[in-house]
Amino acid sequence: MKNMTETITRYISAWNTTTADEIKAAITSCCHPQVTYTDKNTPKFTGIDDLVALILSAHEKFPGIGFSVLTSPEYFEGNCYYTWGMFLPGTGDVAGRDYMVYNEENKIVEIVGFLPAL
Repeated sequence: MKNMTETITRYISAWNTTTADEIKAAITSCCHPQVTYTDKNTPKFTGIDDLVALILSAHEKFPGIGFSVLTSPEYFEGNCYYTWGMFLPGTGDVAGRDYMVYNEENKIVEIVGFLPAL
């Protein structure tokens, strides 16, 4: 990825995908193999396969869910922040935020999610 804007676009595309193989391909292209993910509702996930499982579980829990980038990522020296939107069928749109740490290849190393109340 050339920059974090491209990385975030690819990361969000993984959340809009519903098959394990496609999700894994997207996550592998934008994340370090030992990427970590945490938010206030989940334990810490480590690695590509755990992140794929998290995304699949979101689609199982909320069929038809969709994500978008609401603000351009702000990033510098390995730190990134942006706001995303989530569409929940029957509920509407909600917004959340992610803080990320990334490496020199613009691959995500750590994700801290700030989720809306559902």
